[in-house]
Amino acid sequence: MRPQVLLVTLAVLAVLATLPLLSKGSGEEGGAAVADDAANASSWPCCNQCGFCNRKNPPDCSCLDISFQGCHPACMNCVKYTSTTEAPVYRCVDVLTNFCKRRCTPTAAAI
Repeated sequence: MRPQVLLVTLAVLAVLATLPLLSKGSGEEGGAAVADDAANASSWPCCNQCGFCNRKNPPDCSCLDISFQGCHPACMNCVKYTSTTEAPVYRCVDVLTNFCKRRCTPTAAAI
């Protein structure tokens, strides 16, 4: 009887652990720092300066973009960095699948 209870408990925990992942959907509802105010919700998540990515396929990545206006409204973990001499900056510290796949701003044209 005890192995069955343990198995059922593990199955329930596995289902509960996947619920937050399912609520993020395709990543369009996750969080990211938007460096450009012109970027809208349909172009999110995006990242200009990619941080750490794991080795999964597709990879889960963090973004190092900062913004003076604040994080994207869908960002779950927005961190405010303050300094005594400068205005505060904000960075979304969410780790999302394919976070660095698309840039927020177009690349500079080659000269």
